[in-house]
Amino acid sequence: MSSFKEFDLSKELVSALEKLGYASPSPVQSRVIPQALRGKSLVCQSETGSGKTHSYLIPMLAKTDLTLTRLQNIVICPSRELARQVYDFLCEFQRFFPRLKVRLYSSEQDVSQNKEGSSIPPHFAIGTPGRLKEILSASYSFGLHGVRRVVMDEADMLLELGYFEDIDEVYSKLPENVQTMVFSATMNEALKAQLERYIGSEFLFQGEKAKTSSRVLHHFVNIKHIGTNEALVRFLKIRNPYFALVFASKKDTVKATYEYLRNNGVEVVLFSGDLDQRERKQAIRRIRSNKYAVVVSSDLLARGIDLEDVSDVISLDLPKDLSYYYHRAGRTGRFDKTGDSWIFYNADSTRRCLELQSQGLVYDNYILKADALDVDDIGVEKKKRHDGKKEFSDDEKRDVKRAKIESRSDKVKPGYKRKQKLAVERVKNKYRRKAIQKAVKAKKDERYAERARRKRAREEANK
Repeated sequence: MSSFKEFDLSKELVSALEKLGYASPSPVQSRVIPQALRGKSLVCQSETGSGKTHSYLIPMLAKTDLTLTRLQNIVICPSRELARQVYDFLCEFQRFFPRLKVRLYSSEQDVSQNKEGSSIPPHFAIGTPGRLKEILSASYSFGLHGVRRVVMDEADMLLELGYFEDIDEVYSKLPENVQTMVFSATMNEALKAQLERYIGSEFLFQGEKAKTSSRVLHHFVNIKHIGTNEALVRFLKIRNPYFALVFASKKDTVKATYEYLRNNGVEVVLFSGDLDQRERKQAIRRIRSNKYAVVVSSDLLARGIDLEDVSDVISLDLPKDLSYYYHRAGRTGRFDKTGDSWIFYNADSTRRCLELQSQGLVYDNYILKADALDVDDIGVEKKKRHDGKKEFSDDEKRDVKRAKIESRSDKVKPGYKRKQKLAVERVKNKYRRKAIQKAVKAKKDERYAERARRKRAREEANK
């Protein structure tokens, strides 16, 4: 679908979308909006940066009766930053629809501020699960009998953070047959089981196979014996990114990396769950001021937050849950732009890289040097042969056995063990060379195929 005009939307809403810069729907919006306009409950799994937020805000706004002073829509978000972002997106429409009332309920403000004006219900309530439960509880809530639509945004994160008890309490106060729309970047059996409680086992599913945008290029970077922080400083000087997000799994690592960069003259912003409410708001403002080229963050910033023009994502390590890597990488390559995701590794961390590779990640390899980032034709594959678990082919086993036999002597002579060892090593080296040549060819073929695929995708997008 090439235009929002082709949906069942009012002229006023289409005009507002055009003036806000939304000329045509994204693929996920083209799939979801028609179903949502029909009142369908649904689950949508789609790559990050695909336009999921507006795919539910547009139909919700279209179906809201602004002449009624009644709460009609609830949006549940896993973090105060994401709730604020959805709130800001929706508030953009208020200059076109003056009657539209929107309220934000999150720990960004204290409870008393959230309760102010609660006698006048908004059309939309947007917030985090705990605060929504608190505000919508019987002690000081407005009526919930008019609620028709509920959205759970980043549902996998809601599950991971244990928010479904709060969501249960909110749902217990809602009318039956409320339209429920669930949006998530990943989907697993545990989440599906939770969702059945709200929308039944037979729900409309809109899914994509891609875990991140096809416009993101993934790279493994061998930092060898260099310390991670020093490697990062070197990398930033060589790469000189336009806007880079640097991720680490542990809060202590995030803070130490931030301090190291500052001490080495890099202008950088820190974002972490250790920051208090005021510091997190200040950090988001700094990030969005476009004055800083580098942000160091925990995985808190990997989910849902839209940051414009992120050119590079750098993972100093891989998260325990590898699905979070795809969330990290999804901060770039958004809204038809290209981006690069870089994964630092050394000899001690190749196992995690190989786990990511086994999930079908398409990537290339680099080696970080003092003043250059060189292509590595083997990369992380090279370490596979030294993990103590290599399976030898029958041919190699046969040739090793033959070398041992041929290097034997009828009489025990000085140095015979060394001679036998050298004979065996020559055989093993021959097979190592073959393995390296095969790996190099495979990586080149894979790289050429990926380049051809991306070229075709760009050509189709430009038609």
